[in-house]
Amino acid sequence: MKIRPEILDHWPEVSAHFPSDFDLEATARSRGAFTRARVIKNAETLLRLALAYGGCGMSLRETCAWAEAGGIASLADPSLLERLCKAAPWLGDIVAALIAEQAKLPAGRWAGYRLRALDGTSICHPGADRMTWRLHVGYDLATGQVDQLELTDLHGAENLQRLTYRPGDIVLADRCYSRPRDLRPVIDAGADFIVRTGWNSLRLLQANGEPFDLFSALAAQVEQEGEVQVRIDEGTKGSPPSEPLILRLIIRRKDPGQAEAELKRLRKEAKKRGQQPDPRSLEAANYILLLTSLPVDAFPPTDILTLYRFRWQIELAFKRFKSLAGLDALPAKKPELARAWIYARLIVAIIAEQIAGQVPDSSPSGLDNTSRKPIALASHEDGPGNGVCRHSWTTPVANRLQRLQPNPSSSL
Repeated sequence: MKIRPEILDHWPEVSAHFPSDFDLEATARSRGAFTRARVIKNAETLLRLALAYGGCGMSLRETCAWAEAGGIASLADPSLLERLCKAAPWLGDIVAALIAEQAKLPAGRWAGYRLRALDGTSICHPGADRMTWRLHVGYDLATGQVDQLELTDLHGAENLQRLTYRPGDIVLADRCYSRPRDLRPVIDAGADFIVRTGWNSLRLLQANGEPFDLFSALAAQVEQEGEVQVRIDEGTKGSPPSEPLILRLIIRRKDPGQAEAELKRLRKEAKKRGQQPDPRSLEAANYILLLTSLPVDAFPPTDILTLYRFRWQIELAFKRFKSLAGLDALPAKKPELARAWIYARLIVAIIAEQIAGQVPDSSPSGLDNTSRKPIALASHEDGPGNGVCRHSWTTPVANRLQRLQPNPSSSL
């Protein structure tokens, strides 16, 4: 998925990937991106200029020179800057339309569930010493496609409510999404989650509401993998919910090498701050802690841990967007121009990945599961006999999912 300026020399092929029901002209006028035909004659020309600047990495001056040489438009870079700033919301609509079109693909299912990952990545403007923008991404693991996306500034917090859920979804999320008031809405939507947590991320209680001693539970675990039932203190004011939020806490003791690497990282960070590491953090570093709402009879702890490792696929998607598509090379400081650049870069990245038709695969870290019995990942929720084919990039995750075997006594 390497983006090159030559992509604009094949405009008919590129424009064919836009949704057929998305009217460029009408949406550009409604958003105020294109109000009257002067130097830029139509919305399509404006989009080509935006993709040249943001999508293909040209500077404002280079974009103007390219447009002049190609007979597309004749304008100066200050005028182009003004047009692009006004076009940012419209470009965001195009990104949303492309993602919505991708979401129409038949969803792959594993044992009746749809696996999704949620994470965020940071984008910095030139010279910034901290994050400037945050991209929140929902990722369908079976189709290998982004299915939801939201761009916020640095104040946009990462939380599970960034996604819209449907019954049968399983969302995988890292420990920053382990927040007490974000868990119940996922269950209320008919979905489930597997979320990593830390020793101090949530206030955990016993199922009967009594205090829960996490470190006693860790010390009492004999096997490498186990689980305990916990109740989440949701921190609600006033009358508590009618039903307590009871979840499963999956515990896995890390391999010595993994634990030592985490301990080394914690000591190094504490040393930078001139502090001593918290002994509880050092003890918890020996374990992986996952919270899940999935039923115990269908999903034993081993399967929960294996499913969670598929979350790494969204990290690979970020790597493609940043290292191959250049999303980490934001050249603009002005917020409106930066938004236009990011959206234009995403448009080209999404279309380029669709044209490529194949995403690279990488096995997630963890225990070898080659001894697991295979199952089929259906290409459509209505069954494999509907004649619908998945794109070729859906096979990597599907092949690894075949190593999982749910409990045969369950109703899945």
